Amino acid sequence: MKNPSRSFPPSLSVALVFGAASTTQPLPAASLYSEPFDSQATAKVLVNKLANADLAYVDYAALLRDQPGGGGPVTLSIPEAPNRIPGSAPRRGVLLNATYGGTARTINLLASATPGGAARVFSGDYRMAFDMWLAVDRTSTVGTTEVGIFGIGHSGAATVSYARRTTGVGTFGWASAEGGIGASGDMALYVGITPAFVTENLANPGLYGLAFPQGAALKNTPNNQWTQVEITAIGDKVTVFLNGVKFGVTTEPAITNGFASIGYEDPFTGSTPGGLNKQFGLFDNLTLDTLPGAPSLEASPLTVIPVVDTPLLPTAGDFIVTNLSATTAYTITSGLIDGPDAGSFSFSSGFPLPIPALGEATVGLNFNPATPNGLKVARLILTTTDPNLPQIPLPLQALRAINSVEAALNLRVASVSVENGTGSGELTVTNNSTADVSLSAPTKSGLHGAMFAVTGVFPKIVAAGAEAILPVVFTPTGTKGLKSGVLDFVTNDPGVPTLSVSVAARYAFGPPLLAQYKMDDTAGTTLVDSTGVSPAAALQIREAPFGFSQPSLLPGGAGTSVRLTPADTSASGNFATSNAVHLPNVSYSLWIKPEPKEAGIRRILHRSSLFTTKGTLYSLYLTPTGQLVFEVNSLTAVESADGVIMDNTVYHVAVTHSDLNGFENSTGTPTATRTRLFINGVQIAESIDPVAGFTDYTITTTSEGLYIGTATSAGQGYIGLMDDLQVYSVELTPEQITGMFSQPGRNAFELVSLDYKITSVQYDPATSKVTLLWNSAAGAVYSVQQSTTTTGFTDVPGQANIPSGGVGTSATFTASAGPRQFFQIRRKP
Repeated sequence: MKNPSRSFPPSLSVALVFGAASTTQPLPAASLYSEPFDSQATAKVLVNKLANADLAYVDYAALLRDQPGGGGPVTLSIPEAPNRIPGSAPRRGVLLNATYGGTARTINLLASATPGGAARVFSGDYRMAFDMWLAVDRTSTVGTTEVGIFGIGHSGAATVSYARRTTGVGTFGWASAEGGIGASGDMALYVGITPAFVTENLANPGLYGLAFPQGAALKNTPNNQWTQVEITAIGDKVTVFLNGVKFGVTTEPAITNGFASIGYEDPFTGSTPGGLNKQFGLFDNLTLDTLPGAPSLEASPLTVIPVVDTPLLPTAGDFIVTNLSATTAYTITSGLIDGPDAGSFSFSSGFPLPIPALGEATVGLNFNPATPNGLKVARLILTTTDPNLPQIPLPLQALRAINSVEAALNLRVASVSVENGTGSGELTVTNNSTADVSLSAPTKSGLHGAMFAVTGVFPKIVAAGAEAILPVVFTPTGTKGLKSGVLDFVTNDPGVPTLSVSVAARYAFGPPLLAQYKMDDTAGTTLVDSTGVSPAAALQIREAPFGFSQPSLLPGGAGTSVRLTPADTSASGNFATSNAVHLPNVSYSLWIKPEPKEAGIRRILHRSSLFTTKGTLYSLYLTPTGQLVFEVNSLTAVESADGVIMDNTVYHVAVTHSDLNGFENSTGTPTATRTRLFINGVQIAESIDPVAGFTDYTITTTSEGLYIGTATSAGQGYIGLMDDLQVYSVELTPEQITGMFSQPGRNAFELVSLDYKITSVQYDPATSKVTLLWNSAAGAVYSVQQSTTTTGFTDVPGQANIPSGGVGTSATFTASAGPRQFFQIRRKP
């Protein structure tokens, strides 16, 4: 007997019994470990720290930091790190902090198999990489010499703290945020207590200038910018790259077999010489990958992309790839730019680029200084023919510092989904001049300008080199639809006497439960909405008689279902259309029993802005191979594996979609927060910010119509039974979805709290006896049910009417033959 790790609906208690022990699958050969630091709950790290050090998992888009001595908070906004791990949350990372005063302090995170588990051991040839932001008070000209730490090959107990230069375990190093360590090494690597190489900023200004072009505030060090740290272990040689620049390689044997860690330290006592307490280390996107061997190619910047202070003029920067092989020529076959600000960079050279033996190739780039101001972060990925370095990732960073006050030209405020409600947004105004700028209260114009308000006290002073965040509130009235206006701020900036911002939002209100089509109808041309909120769904009956009064798909058999036939032409099939309002946050719940179809996909739900030239809004459909897919704007948001949905089998299907920004502009690709897919109460897929979002659309009979059982009036129809379709204007929680599966027919807001769940499962392989123990209520009667899958449960013989044993009830019975069995407890009515 092996306890499963999969979670089951809490209100429908389920246990899984295996006939044989399961085995743990090895990790893929190319990837040893990854950690996006999205949250404390999911981070797979161990923490070691000395006194006066701490950590926090943060959203660094708006990071609130305190001044020392209670001087008040300050908000920092840090751009997204360049090497975001696929599927991870944007702009979330771990902040390590060494506080002022007291004794020397260090905090370290060690890679771990599970949260709080034992430290992972890495060996062989591998690469460790992560993104690091060492924050320094921009107003200060001196610092307190905090450092970011990295290490591999640590040996000994996982409780050992790895302070800078204080222990002799593994191969570890650091990078100073302020260039204040001097001869001891502003960047250094140690093997045990022996220095492998030490670099000093003042002694190597060219090296530091290449690696940290935006860190000029304090001696071109890695402060207030993203640094891509890369440590490669090949044999007993360790090489350290910072932002693609090689800082050193060990000449003596290094220790590489052991733990891997990152950390942060304030190695000296004392307090800050003044200014805001903005000194910390922010870390994101830790990965460890295997390496097939020593690469022949190396890449690093040759020309720094300088700070741009002239509007609209692109600035060139070149990257050099060097071939260390004396006998073999290689080629850069292609290049790709991705990351948060990929649109700010472009190639000025073409591909392929040959690299002769002992030669080099130049990859030309342009930085295009598009608004708004600030640090632009992206990543350059070069594909090569070097078998040991098939891809070269290089960080791209450039600073746009136009000398004037500016803001986004267009601001999209969140849609209003509730009648008489409000939506909100934030307008960021940046002052890149050397003097304070004053903003007047805005004047409003445009068709719906009066519906938008900017809160706060005016005139608003934006300090030199700072930014101000202005809350914008949308209070719509009248009819549904897109509302827009213009806000004009008069300033004392001679370059921008009036700062104009276009604002827009959509008014598309509706209650949380928009419709519940129980499909208990027995005649007529509509399906009744039992909530009375939305109009009845209109039936398109082309193949009479329509499939009324089919057996209910709900466990327990309440009511009836309907049968739809595929509308694959303008004259075939039966389907329905609903005018339930379309909102940016949506959820659907329904029961289906699909039937086989000769060819083509089977659309279950579909809403399209087909005739507004802006693409499909969303679609839930089945593929011929039994894959369940939910698309937004014709992009796959979530999907199941092939074969998950089988023909002639009953399933509860639910999908939820959250778009906190509301409907975005039709230009570009709008994004949303989260999409989830559920089958039989269990979440089987999830996509997290950013996922595809809804494009704004023109209200027509097509865009406001929800097709049930087809994509249009003539195409991609569904065939099979359907029951209890529920439409929501909110993102339902996984607990609500689970509840609707376990309490069939109820909507998400009328679920009742159940008093039972399985608390113990025991299995005797010698006798095949299973004993279940569950919480119970006095006077209740229960049944034990079994199945070889997560559906189609039937009563276990002799276990259909079990009286309550008080607060706990048990049942013992013989398990059926087979590789595995699922069991669930149901309370009798």
